[in-house]
Amino acid sequence: MTLLESYTSGQTTQVQRALSAWFPAGTHPGGFGWESATDQLPSSICVARNDQGLVVGWAGMADGEGRIECGPDDASSAAVLADWLVENASGTTANVPVYHARPLVRAALTARGFRDDADAGVVAGLVHPAGDVEFDLPDGYRIRAIDPDEDTARVQVHRRAWKPLRMPYPKDILGRIDPTDESRFTAQALWVMKRTWLYDRELDLVIEAPDRSLAGCCTVWFDPETGWAEIEPLGIVPEHRRLGLATALALEACRLVGARGGHTVFINSAPLPHYPAPWETYLRAGFTPLDRGTHMTIGTD
Repeated sequence: MTLLESYTSGQTTQVQRALSAWFPAGTHPGGFGWESATDQLPSSICVARNDQGLVVGWAGMADGEGRIECGPDDASSAAVLADWLVENASGTTANVPVYHARPLVRAALTARGFRDDADAGVVAGLVHPAGDVEFDLPDGYRIRAIDPDEDTARVQVHRRAWKPLRMPYPKDILGRIDPTDESRFTAQALWVMKRTWLYDRELDLVIEAPDRSLAGCCTVWFDPETGWAEIEPLGIVPEHRRLGLATALALEACRLVGARGGHTVFINSAPLPHYPAPWETYLRAGFTPLDRGTHMTIGTD
């Protein structure tokens, strides 16, 4: 029997450990931890448990965007979570990513009125083998782990790199952004992130510029149980862009993961027309596309 309960942040580690066994047919546990720490998970979430009390799945819904994840052979959880999605879609159009390796989830959604949505694009990602790889770093720049006492600078470099109006969006997108908008990353989010399962300070990287200011940052979530790591997030301060720093950070992540016995580094990216820069940057760095699934939709046409 599968039982549902509302999600709380205190359940994050339990959900992460379940996701560890399912990746790459699902969210990387580090990515889930990042979303939880920074309040980017769907606003409505349920967690599925079996009769032994173990987490066996989860689903979420916010603004017509759904998520559903469970084990590959768990028809009971797929059905119960699909019912929850339909109920929480509230009669409106809802879109859900479905992984190729989850035919039972696809079947459960199809039985409840979901249909394939080719216009929504693929569920993708980018991967690179872990291990030593050559890259160029401009003179005077160096990559290092954050120091234990530089939390303030760590928050500031993220917020500068991810200020919405300074992101490399197309002009039509930038024209709709409020100039006062700021990144949601705060000292509190960093405090939570540093206490999240799989966080490792030695894999929380920054790039130091020639003047010793921080030019970029990158958090690497390495799961030693599976050998998979995820980069989430990676950002470069606008004044230091177009120098190859994003490539250098990503490839240094591959080196560090390889040194820890990992086999693959993953980036949760897709070829988005409104935000092509990350996909194109990591392809040039040697990452290759990973086709993980498609989208399904329910609601009015």
